[in-house]
Amino acid sequence: MFIVQLLLAIALLGSSGSSNHATSTQLEINQIQPMDASPEQVMETGLEPFRSERNYNGWEPELNQFEQAASSLQNRLFESVVSPILSKPGDTGIFDYGGNLKLLKSVPLNTRFERGPLTIHIVHAQLLEASDIPEDSQKNISILNREDIGSKITYINILYTVENTTDQNIGFYGLNSVHPNTGKPISADRNFMRKSYVYNQYDGVVIDNTNYGLVYTDDPDKLESIELVFNKVYDYDTGKTIVEPTSLNIPFAVQE
Repeated sequence: MFIVQLLLAIALLGSSGSSNHATSTQLEINQIQPMDASPEQVMETGLEPFRSERNYNGWEPELNQFEQAASSLQNRLFESVVSPILSKPGDTGIFDYGGNLKLLKSVPLNTRFERGPLTIHIVHAQLLEASDIPEDSQKNISILNREDIGSKITYINILYTVENTTDQNIGFYGLNSVHPNTGKPISADRNFMRKSYVYNQYDGVVIDNTNYGLVYTDDPDKLESIELVFNKVYDYDTGKTIVEPTSLNIPFAVQE
């Protein structure tokens, strides 16, 4: 299912406009301006993934519990039934990891911004409800979430791509954390859609695609906005910072 979403995402990014949904907020590119994130917003747990390509030894390394959980959930993706793309609140489908899915809120951004040599394309931000999650997926999501979940969860889904537009060797660990207007910030290391290792090296002109699933435990009706905090952009070879962490506020206002 994610591969299908990814192909559609790339198609959206290449288009000059984006679709209209009566119940979704439509945002123009110039309405979302990135800012430097405050030090308080940058969470230590979201600075680096549990394994990067720097220490990924071969195709079958010994995996710790987090890497094994991520690997098991990734394997589920290849077994899951392809579900229609959910675009309007109320749309339903199949949860990639087993069970049912319902879209609660969606912001089809299809926007981009530049931070140093990188261009970040944010495709969408969604709030979804997954139910009837099988026990094996519950276990693996709980491990990555650092807290136990049941057979029903609400989660925030962020889909974006990163493009290195230069021939520089750039380092970037992507999303650091999500800060809802209600409740506590969510560290990106709780992403249950993550891979068992992460390529944080952007060597020359290259595009990478990333999907985040972060469990949200507060009242969905009170979620009005989220602030995305991205990690710093740095020179991969020297470690020197090129751009400090970036903050991006996304409203979840819904048009009736």
